[in-house]
Amino acid sequence: MSLWGEIALDGARRVVTVEREYPATRAELWSALTEPRRLERWIGRYTETDGGFRLEMGGPDVDAVVTGRVLACEPQRRILISWLFSGAGETEAETELEATLADAGEGHVLLTLTHRRVQAVTASVYGAGWQDVLTHLARALGAEPSPEETDGYAGGAADPAAFDAALGEYRSREAVLVAGSMQREGERSGVRIQRLLDARPGEVWDALTLPDRVGRWLWPVVEWPDDPVRERRVRLGDVMRLGDANIEGGVHDLKVLALEPERHLRFSWGDAAVSIRLDDDEGGTLLTLVQDPIESVFGAGRLRSAPDFAAGWHTLLDQLTLLLSGLTVPEPDRLWEAAYLAYSEGLPPTHAD
Repeated sequence: MSLWGEIALDGARRVVTVEREYPATRAELWSALTEPRRLERWIGRYTETDGGFRLEMGGPDVDAVVTGRVLACEPQRRILISWLFSGAGETEAETELEATLADAGEGHVLLTLTHRRVQAVTASVYGAGWQDVLTHLARALGAEPSPEETDGYAGGAADPAAFDAALGEYRSREAVLVAGSMQREGERSGVRIQRLLDARPGEVWDALTLPDRVGRWLWPVVEWPDDPVRERRVRLGDVMRLGDANIEGGVHDLKVLALEPERHLRFSWGDAAVSIRLDDDEGGTLLTLVQDPIESVFGAGRLRSAPDFAAGWHTLLDQLTLLLSGLTVPEPDRLWEAAYLAYSEGLPPTHAD
């Protein structure tokens, strides 16, 4: 799959950059990017609001809305807007989207979209999404609208198979960006992952220790210690019973071995233990997860080893990241597959001295 873009780190967030060359003049492309009637043909219905704009996407049913403001504009060269996306009952954090035009040979223009401050994990969706949207733009440029287009862009991928393939590739790229390391001690394998989170340590601590939060990113709560209604925060010595269909017996019994509020949590995990440390980092939180080395185990129908452990914790931290952002987890199995590729193909394990 050929990708037109990249994902880069921006602190706890991401920058998504996508490019495409069009057989058009600057004036033609600028018109398609800025004129409401032309925007309808490739991205959505644009209307001006007090101090900004509203973009409705998905055709007559409108399954997503973007609101924003024009922050900078250089006609036929550059436009910068704020971007606040809402869809499926969720609203993402405000981001910034910049479009720049540059000559690319006679009769051609290079369009570069740079989407900044994108929330972690969602960046791969934006990468594939913008790649697909630019295909819609290519179809809209220089052609009269078809009867189906006269009521505005109806939503849906321009090429569903290409979108799915691109999404998988972008997920793999984002996984590599934040991948941790695997430690080998003989036949035993451990994991160390650091993740910069867009939340304060207190918020992260709630997600680590309150049952209604733990069950939404780690594993579903089966039983909470001494608390049938599952409301109180976990304490030192408690055993959390969490469901996991991928292990024999289907339940993890995680005993809290060490606890320092908003700083450190250590719990048993099978024959080993996992430590999670939180450090304040300029308004966010640097989370460090360390899984002690263990031998390979049988689970989900096959022998599981270092890449499986690493991909598992990596995906759980993806889910934690989304929870802290107020977003749901999109296809966790696909997130795991992308992480597994990063650890099994791109990251050789380190060996203990």
